[in-house]
Amino acid sequence: MESKAGEFSKRAIAVEVTSNMGSARDIMLEYNISRVIVVANGKPVGMVTEKAIGSYLLKNIANPLDKIPISKAMRSPIITVTVDTSIDACAKMMIENKISSLVVIDNAQINILTKSDLVKLYAEDHKREHLVKDFMTKNVITISPSHSLRWALILMIKNRISRLVVTREKDIVGILTFRDLMPITNFVEGNTAATELLDLSSIGYIILARDVMKKPMMLNVNDDLADAAQVMHSKRISGIPAVDLNSHLSGIITKTDLVRALIVNK
Repeated sequence: MESKAGEFSKRAIAVEVTSNMGSARDIMLEYNISRVIVVANGKPVGMVTEKAIGSYLLKNIANPLDKIPISKAMRSPIITVTVDTSIDACAKMMIENKISSLVVIDNAQINILTKSDLVKLYAEDHKREHLVKDFMTKNVITISPSHSLRWALILMIKNRISRLVVTREKDIVGILTFRDLMPITNFVEGNTAATELLDLSSIGYIILARDVMKKPMMLNVNDDLADAAQVMHSKRISGIPAVDLNSHLSGIITKTDLVRALIVNK
């Protein structure tokens, strides 16, 4: 029996269209999520992601976030599906539209289906079908430990990615995610003195990748792709570097790669 969106979606966290960007950011940090649905009169009208907020901050620094309307970073219109839409169709929509989630309409309730939900599905239903090397992204964008956070943010936004592998020579020394950068907005939000002294360029001179990066988990290119999906689901991470037999970086497996694998299996 074909899996449906309603089986894997969950209730969405929503904010009113009259909300500000600061409240959206705070909700994402509180619930450890990367997006919120924007509603008007109980109906979904848009979506705001942590990357959209980061992109806005990269270009606009003068105003505190709690004074900026959420509409400035909102993506609209959004793509919606019903609870009866097949998972295969949902996966294809995400890949074709380069998005990470779909709004699922369930009568009066607003649900959301994310790539993370599809990663869990792959981990449970597709064991021993593929190896990490079959679907990993081989063109990995990396930075040095001494690169600035501003450069890291620019790379993530420019390349539409949520993480950067931090390398020294051929060795992986850390990983930096968009989520890691979210609390950095505390330096510039709602503080007049900070706004006068700091913009994202000057923050970059103060805080480097090595100050924020985390120790990464790593996979072997010959690991079972379903095992990789299970680790990503259980640890709530979006990408894991893959290494060869010499422990050198060969690629990275991401949630997008796993969604692609779901489509191939159909």
